[in-house]
Formats: sequence, structure tokens, C-alpha cells
Amino acid sequence: MVKSTVTYLWLFMLGGCMLLASGLKPGDQLFASEIRNMIPQSAHAESVSAGASAPVGTSLNQPAAMGDTRSADPGTPSFFSSIAESFHSNIIEENRYLLIVNGLKTTAIIAVLSTVLGTFLGALICYMRMSRNPLLNLPAKAYIFIQRGTPLLVSLMLMYYVVFASVDINPVIVSIIAFGLNFAAYVAEIYRAGINSIDKGQMEAGIAMGFTKFRTILYVILPQTIQRILPVYKGEFISLLKMTSVVGYIAVQDLTKASDIIRSRTFDAFFPLCMVAILYIFISWVVMLALENVEKLADPKLRRKQVQGA
Repeated sequence: MVKSTVTYLWLFMLGGCMLLASGLKPGDQLFASEIRNMIPQSAHAESVSAGASAPVGTSLNQPAAMGDTRSADPGTPSFFSSIAESFHSNIIEENRYLLIVNGLKTTAIIAVLSTVLGTFLGALICYMRMSRNPLLNLPAKAYIFIQRGTPLLVSLMLMYYVVFASVDINPVIVSIIAFGLNFAAYVAEIYRAGINSIDKGQMEAGIAMGFTKFRTILYVILPQTIQRILPVYKGEFISLLKMTSVVGYIAVQDLTKASDIIRSRTFDAFFPLCMVAILYIFISWVVMLALENVEKLADPKLRRKQVQGA
């Protein structure tokens, strides 16, 4: 096929030379005739050589037998075999699954402990925020404004490289403190919104019935507040869980950092990142189911339905 194409190119050049020769001067006609005599011979020789190299029983325009021209094709691997190969190279080899397991533990520790810290600290900040004393109210407002306006990654790096720069401290502890302080600002506003959603007449009714203010809050206001804030609290906790993926910036080997280490060793970015994404989705789904069960337990209507159904 290639040699036939070369022959056609020679013929194309022949036509061009003939046109060129037709425009030459009378004294140059001899040179043009020599060109016309040389090029057909070369094209004919090319055609003859192409015919000589063709297999016996085939013409120039007829391709050779498929068995002669087909190269050995090992075949492309199937989708499942490529997934199995990627799983073996990214997880099994060199016990790389231990990186994922340890990273998963670190992610869970940071998420759970920072949530506990932020939950209790947020209650304290909420109390200060709702106080009429400006010495308590103004610092709480400033704290909430700063924490909600600063990116979490910036707060984390400030905590590690500035606040604890001169202290030999585990970066996991720094991560728990940074995430807990940030989570507390959001939780404080969630608490405040939940408390404000309760009718103030219930507080007055509780005091009129002989309850103290603390007991009225504990037994009347707080159960209703928990029931109303749980959906928002659930979303904030899942957001915090996903935001722990940035702790690798301060040398914490979490789940995301583990996938980055595997990628640097295998030069395969697709499988480790997809695997980590699936793990985060699975963890978020489990947390969502757990908090939904807590939400059902906090709802008196659902509790009554369960008792009646039992």
C-alpha cells in the first residue's frame, strides 16, 4: 500500500514537471524532455519492485493474507483483571494496606475527639454568647466571628507552626485542638439557634411550676433543643470528618496522606484516590445512620410509635 502511494506521488510529480516543461523557453525544451523520460522510468521501476516484493498469488492492490500481516496481539486486559492488578500493586504489595488501616485510625481519632471537644466547648461559648454580661458576650462573639471567618487549614497551620512552634507536641494532638476549636464556633451557634427556637413561655411555665431555672433548662428546654439541632449537628460532624483530610499539611498520616504515599510509590493516582473517596463515603454513611438513630431516640413521637409497635 505504501509503495503504491509512492508510485502515485511520482506520477503527481511527473504531471507537475510536464506543466513546468510546457512553460519553459524553446532552448530549455531538451531539459524538459529529459525530465519526462527519467521520471516514468523511475515510477515504473518502483512499481516493478513493489510487484516483486508482493507474495506469490497476490496482486499489488490485493492485501496479503491475514495470517502473514497480522502481528501477535496479546489482547487487552479486561476491566476486572486491571482492577485486580491495581488492587494487588496498591494494596497487597509491600503490605501497603497497613498504610490505609493506620490512616483510617488516625482519621477516626481526630474526628471523634475533636467533635467531643467542640461539643462541650461550644456549649460554654453558647452560654457566654447568650449572656447579658458584655464581658462574656463580646469575647464569645469575637471568637465565633474569627473561627467562622478563618479557613480551617489556615487555623490548623497557625496552631502547629506558630502557637506550638516551640513545643514538642504530637501533630495529631494539634489537629484535635484546631478542629475542636473550629467545631466549637459552629456548634455554639447551632445551640443558640436551637434554644431560641423554643418558646420563652416554657421557661416561665417551668419556673411557675416550682422548677429552678437550671432544672427547667435541663428537663424542659434541653430535650427539645437536642431534638431540633440534631439534623444540623449531623451535617456539621460529617463536614468535620471530611475536613480532616487536610491534616497531612502538618505531617499527620491520615487516610488521605496514606493514599498520597501509595500514589508516590506506585505512580497510580486513580486507584488510591478512588479507594479513599469510597472509604470516606462509607464512613459518612455509617455516621449518618448512627446519628439518625440518636435522632429517633430523641424524638418522643418516634419513641411512642416504637413502644406501640412493640
